[in-house]
Amino acid sequence: MIDTKVDKLFKTVKTLPTLPPVVQKVLASINDPKVGAKQLAEIITSDQAITTRVLKLVNSSFFGLRGKVSNIHHAVTLLGFSTIRQILLGVSICKNFKGLNVLDKFSGESFWMHSIATAILARHLSKIGTKVEPDIAYTVGLIHDIGKLLLLEHHEERFVKALLKAKGDNKPLHEAEKEIFEVSHADVGNWLFKKWNLPRDARRSVKNHHTLVVDSITPVSEDALTAVIFFSNNIAKKFNIGNSGNEVIEMDDSNFKKFFGLSIEEANLDPVRLQEEVLLYLEILGVAEGAAV
Repeated sequence: MIDTKVDKLFKTVKTLPTLPPVVQKVLASINDPKVGAKQLAEIITSDQAITTRVLKLVNSSFFGLRGKVSNIHHAVTLLGFSTIRQILLGVSICKNFKGLNVLDKFSGESFWMHSIATAILARHLSKIGTKVEPDIAYTVGLIHDIGKLLLLEHHEERFVKALLKAKGDNKPLHEAEKEIFEVSHADVGNWLFKKWNLPRDARRSVKNHHTLVVDSITPVSEDALTAVIFFSNNIAKKFNIGNSGNEVIEMDDSNFKKFFGLSIEEANLDPVRLQEEVLLYLEILGVAEGAAV
């Protein structure tokens, strides 16, 4: 029923965003024991523009490596598969979405700051007692709000109306979207993820990252990834890093402690360090103010 409504919403759209081939290959490699440093390097170097950005980030002061890293294979060896995959996913996905400046608090920079912060937090939280693969958590965190981009690109006037309604009524954006579109950005994201053939748990986590019933989920349950994205999204808002149009915090701190077995303060989450990492990624990914996203 929901997918039918989304189909109707985008029935006249001829070209939808596609997941870059290099990203598809990298995602497929995550659980493939046959993929080593050489194979991963070959996947990345098939896209020269992405290769250049990955190397730029690897050679930044953030990683503090000694000597210049001049090729992807060396970068994989030094930083490991996980870090390189996450860098690659960021630079390849962000460059495919452009033109996000419609309101003071909903710009390309603020949107991607929130998304990158959510991705970094998801990677970190996935390692606290869950069986969620950190690279998958990072990837889903990065694009959990991708439905907003589609609504903005193809239904800008109504989407801006939803943004203003959410702010004026002090309600979550997905509720305002439902009133205007009959579907939310989470529904649109799930619909797009299906077209990208992403795993079921990734689709569920995007679809339910606002409507999750946290009490019914444990770190080892089927919807653990959804919980990780839910908490990461809300902590990014709590730390006031970026803004994706939804300022309402929907998380109860006690639920975080119940799920992870420790408080937010005990989870070793440093908002200052997180802000620094987000700003670095923002610059390297080419989505800083004035840059195309």
